[in-house]
Amino acid sequence: MYLMRFFFASLSLVLSAAVAAESAVSLEGAWVRALPPTQPNTAAYLTIKNGGTESLEIVSARAAGADRVEFHTTREVDGYVRMEQLATLKLAAGQSLALAPGGTHLMLLGLNVMPVPGDRVSLCLTLATGPEVCTDASVRKDAGDSVHQHHHH
Repeated sequence: MYLMRFFFASLSLVLSAAVAAESAVSLEGAWVRALPPTQPNTAAYLTIKNGGTESLEIVSARAAGADRVEFHTTREVDGYVRMEQLATLKLAAGQSLALAPGGTHLMLLGLNVMPVPGDRVSLCLTLATGPEVCTDASVRKDAGDSVHQHHHH
């Protein structure tokens, strides 16, 4: 009997920690870049906020209609701008991370169909602690006048 109570108490603590981590994460301003319909890949952008008191790590992502999603960043190497894949994204407690054109972003790879402006795409980020945090991203051609333009091919 004691062992059962201990098991359920431990499970409850683990689930509480996972729910607390998930509720501390917010996703804002998500959008996906619409490209010509022949393109199999595109980029997604959003701001991730860690409102919790613990650091967090995002270990994977998924998007509706994409075979896979990768974390990429843009770096200048020897005078050339290159995209580089990242294994994870890490945010300290209270930190925000803007995934934006010309910087760190999500690459949606192997799209079944290129989304068109006006569509919505479900994006989900998986935390190292297990839960997913999801949002719907609007689809548009560019970031608008307030953000630096950068095309992804």
